[in-house]
Amino acid sequence: MEDILAVKIPAFVSSDPALWFGMLESTFELAIPKPITDERTKYNYCVAHLSPDAATAVRDVILSPGSTNIYSKLKEEVIARCGESKSQEIRRLLAGEQLGDRKPSELFRVMQRRSESHNVADSLLLELYLYSSYRLMFNLSLQVFNPSQIKKLQR
Repeated sequence: MEDILAVKIPAFVSSDPALWFGMLESTFELAIPKPITDERTKYNYCVAHLSPDAATAVRDVILSPGSTNIYSKLKEEVIARCGESKSQEIRRLLAGEQLGDRKPSELFRVMQRRSESHNVADSLLLELYLYSSYRLMFNLSLQVFNPSQIKKLQR
């Protein structure tokens, strides 16, 4: 293993494994005194910081890592098995993300990220976003006004 003095690995992001690997690889680049480039070292750091659920999902890869490109293979399998499938992403995009305690711009960015690998037209994405915003405003109005007040507004 390489002589590494300081590496702080980010917590596993189960909702977006590809993002976590991007963060992990940036951490490897920032390692002191030199970047981590060895596949075995990267693999060991990765395995040590996977969540229990993610480790279970790639159990076979961890128990039988092979002898070449072990980090790259593990990365590929974690993303494939732990990330949302394309159909799940599309379903969530079409069903509508919830705003929750996010800002509207954050909601739009999440929707953009979900749609980027599916060639969703910008116009459709905007329509889905506006529909989500409309639903939010409608639900808020139901909480603010009682039904008799809403009927008066409709006249």
